[in-house]
Amino acid sequence: MAIKIIGDSCCDFTKLELRKGIHVSVPMSVSIGGIEYRDDGRRTQEEWIRMIKEDPGYPKSACPSPDDFFKAFDENCDNFVVTLSSKLSGVYNAAMVAKEMFEEDHEDVKIHIFDSKSAAAGEHLIADKIVAAYEAGKSFEEIVKEVEAFRDEMFTIFVLDDLETFKRNGRLKGVKALVATALNVKPVLTGDDGEIKQLDQAIGMQNAVNRMLYHIEKKKIDPSRPVRITQCESKELCLKIAKILTERFGFTDVKILNAGGISTSYENPGGVVIAM
Repeated sequence: MAIKIIGDSCCDFTKLELRKGIHVSVPMSVSIGGIEYRDDGRRTQEEWIRMIKEDPGYPKSACPSPDDFFKAFDENCDNFVVTLSSKLSGVYNAAMVAKEMFEEDHEDVKIHIFDSKSAAAGEHLIADKIVAAYEAGKSFEEIVKEVEAFRDEMFTIFVLDDLETFKRNGRLKGVKALVATALNVKPVLTGDDGEIKQLDQAIGMQNAVNRMLYHIEKKKIDPSRPVRITQCESKELCLKIAKILTERFGFTDVKILNAGGISTSYENPGGVVIAM
C-alpha cells in the first residue's frame, strides 16, 4: 500500500518533497495587518519577513479547517498526518474531526494523526521517520508504533532572537527571561510534552546558541538519530551549528530546513529550531 504524509504547513515540506507526491501540505493562515494569507508555499521566506516587518502589529495564526484535511486524505493510501503540538494549536483537533468524517464514508481507509508535541523541525523530523519506516517495509501498525515511540523520545530545543510574536500570542507563559528583554537576555527553550518550557538563558544570541549546544551535548543523544534544523534568516548560523553537530558530536544525518509562513511568523529572523 502506498502512503501519503499530510502535514500542516508548519512542517515546512520542501518543494522537492511536495513534487514527489507523497507529501501534502495543508496550509495554515497568517494574519498580517488584518489581512489573512494562506501559508501555501507561494511566498518566499524573504517575502514573509518583509510583510511582517512592514506591519506595526504582530502576526496571528489560524489552523486549517477539518474540510482542508478531509480533501487531503486518499482512500487508496495509508494516510499519516503530522500536526503542530495540540497544546499550541487547534490543528490536531481539526485533523481528528476530518479523520472521523472521512472514515464514515470510507470504512477501510487507514488514517493516523500524529500530535508532534513539537513544531517546525520537529514535525518535519517525524514525517521523515514515517518515510524511513515505510521504506524499511513496515506495516501501517508498525509505522504508527515506531514513530510514536520516536516522537516520545524526540528532543526539540530552540533559541529565538525575537520573542514578541510568541509573547503576544500567549505561547510563552512562565518564561522567566521575558522581563529582561532590554538586557538582551535570550532564553533557551525546549518542548516538554508539547508545551514550551525554558531550559536556560544567556546574554546575546551567540551565548544562547552555545548554551543550546551545551544542553544537546549533555543529553548524550544517540548520534545515529536524524537532526533537523529550521532556519529563519539565520542560515549562516545554522550551517555553523550543523558543522558542530556533525564534526564534534558525530551526528550523521543533519538537514537544514527553510521556515515557511507560519514558522517564520513565530520564529522571526535570527531564530534557530533544532529537533533530534
